[in-house]
Formats: sequence, structure tokens, C-alpha cells
Amino acid sequence: MLAPVYDLHCHTNCSDGALSPAELVQRAVHQGVDYLAITDHDSTDSWPLATQAVANEQHPLELICGVEITCRWQQHEIHLLGLNINPDHSAIQSLLNAQQQLRRDRFQGMLDKLAAAGIDITVELGTISGMPTRKHIADALLAKGVIKDFADAFKRYVGAGQFAYVKADWCDLATAIAAVKAAGGNAVLAHPHAYQLSNKWLRRLLEEAQADGMDGLEVAVGQQPQGQRSALAEFAADYNLYASAGSDFHAPKRWRELGKNLCLPESCVPIWSLWQTPAERESDTITTITN
Repeated sequence: MLAPVYDLHCHTNCSDGALSPAELVQRAVHQGVDYLAITDHDSTDSWPLATQAVANEQHPLELICGVEITCRWQQHEIHLLGLNINPDHSAIQSLLNAQQQLRRDRFQGMLDKLAAAGIDITVELGTISGMPTRKHIADALLAKGVIKDFADAFKRYVGAGQFAYVKADWCDLATAIAAVKAAGGNAVLAHPHAYQLSNKWLRRLLEEAQADGMDGLEVAVGQQPQGQRSALAEFAADYNLYASAGSDFHAPKRWRELGKNLCLPESCVPIWSLWQTPAERESDTITTITN
């Protein structure tokens, strides 16, 4: 019997993904995913839409409610996954409401800076249905012909340090962890190598976050350099953290697909073992971490 496929990090058009929640659910089923967490940026708006899509089509897919919270730690922007949360809990909703206002304010600030430089992308933006992100600005700049490719938007306009960039005062990491835990979920550090931290600083981050109640880190991230996954597995073991797996899927692309290449090293204790019954854990030969 094949092991179930977990993908616990992906996005819909409720934030910066290309697919609607229903389309993402359908694609996950097509790709053989058994357990899916949609983790839109600072939003759980996809949850009712995705659950309705599963119910309507009777898809053989188990949904796990998730979110990706943008945080700050030591002047770094860090992303925290909240997995298996109650999306209606007051702690998580209060935090996300504040985060969403920060996103709207930052987005307008970047539009104002672009307009002041003679770049008006109002028409190209159209109507944004979900959370406004820099991806929407990049797409609009591309549609207007201001840039030649998507990455150019971040290199020249809205990337950190560029003239149209606006820094937001995101919540601190400890606050995000506390909100996730209050909502009954598990807090997981997303894509640990995306923050350009040295091993020394990554260890410091893990030590502080684990002390604040963080449960795990993303060990399997789809496309990874050789050796990175095993190195992250060692970090998880060193700091007594559960391991998670997620594609960080945003749109259909050849090199990043839902549910693909997400096997955890054998030494890892999966975050989903916290959600399984004893019988399920035994069938998957999973052990649990004892603190």
C-alpha cells in the first residue's frame, strides 16, 4: 500500500496563487494528493470555498485548514504556516484582520510610489478578488509592458530596497505562533532557506521559535538543492521539531507541482502524526516527539 501524499503549503487566488480554491482542489486530486492544506498569505478565505468544492464533487481529498502568516524576527521577514487551525477562532481572526489591513496599506503605498514616477497600472490591475500582493503589481507591470519578465518587477520596482517598495510592520514571530496555537493549530516555519540566513542565525531562529511554542519546520519543499532536505531534517532533530512537506504551489509550472517530490527523510517525525489516530500512526510506522 502506497503511503498517503501530503502537501501542506500551497496558494489560491485568495492571495497570490493563480487558481481558484475549486480549481486547486481539482488539480490536487488529479495529482494524487491525499491531504492538502491551502495556506494563503494572511487569509483563510479559501477554506469555505475549498471545502464546498470537495463536498460538491465528492473528491477523495482531505483538507486541512491552513494559513501562511507574514512575520518579523530580528529585522527579517519570516513566514509561519499555521496548520490544522480553527479559522473562526478569535485569536487567529484578530491577527489576520490586522495583517490584511497592513497588506492593503502597503499595496496602496506601492501604487502611489509607482504613480508618482509616472507608472499608472490601475487599468492593468483590474479587480483583485483576494489579498493584494506584490505579485498583482508585477503582473500589472508586465501587462502594461513596463517590464519584460515577472522577476524584473522585484529587481527594479517592488523588491526590498527598490524605489516602489514599502515595508510593512508585520506581527512578530512569537505573536503569530501564539495565535496559531490559540486556534488549536500547529506552527511550522515555512521554507527555512528562503530567508538567506547563515546556519548560525537559522539555529538561533529555530531555538527562539521552538521556545515560543513552534511545532515544526518545512523539511521537504519540492524543488530543493541536493543535500538541503537532509540538512533540514537534522535541524528538526536538533530542535525537537516535527517535519512538514509542502510544494509552495502558486500556479501550474513544470518545476513546481502539487504533491510532487515531497517525501520526508526517514529520520523525520511528520507534523501530521499529531493529527492521526494511534492506529493510523502505527500503519504509517510513525513515532511521535515527546517534550
